[in-house]
Amino acid sequence: MTKLALIKDLRKKGDAAIVIAKSMGELLAQAILNSGNNKSINYADLNKQIDKLIQKANNITNRTKSILLEATKSIVHDLRYGQQFDIENIPQKIIERYMQKAYISEFEGKIPLISDHHTKVDNLTLTTRMEELRRDIFEQISKWAEKANLDESVAKLRRSRQEPPKDIDLEENLVI
Repeated sequence: MTKLALIKDLRKKGDAAIVIAKSMGELLAQAILNSGNNKSINYADLNKQIDKLIQKANNITNRTKSILLEATKSIVHDLRYGQQFDIENIPQKIIERYMQKAYISEFEGKIPLISDHHTKVDNLTLTTRMEELRRDIFEQISKWAEKANLDESVAKLRRSRQEPPKDIDLEENLVI
């Protein structure tokens, strides 16, 4: 259910966000290539270029721009502080991070944090369920990002098929 809603939300945000995310990834990959082996990347200039690219995007909403900017800058932050990425996969990583940030802001961010709202569910159970859902969603987002990077579109994103529930044998020991 959540995956379908997320797909609809990504489609509503449009293909332009994917194209911009991909171009930001290419910009970032180019900056890494230009820096060479022993030179450092000028992160101030890179951030300015990213900001300009976002400001030029007139065909996406301000909310989508902010999610896209946050996703891109988080990848830049990760690179700056030592995380390694394959240069060819940076556009896909930015698309993936954009989709993750969209999920967090549009879905997880809407879950009320007051305990009265979650009747008869303690915080530990709620947190555990949210983490399981996040893992499942992020795994699917990784596949979607790869497809969106290739197609430069969110129109053909599909949910993966779920396995049918396993029949329980009445003689089976479920305690194991």
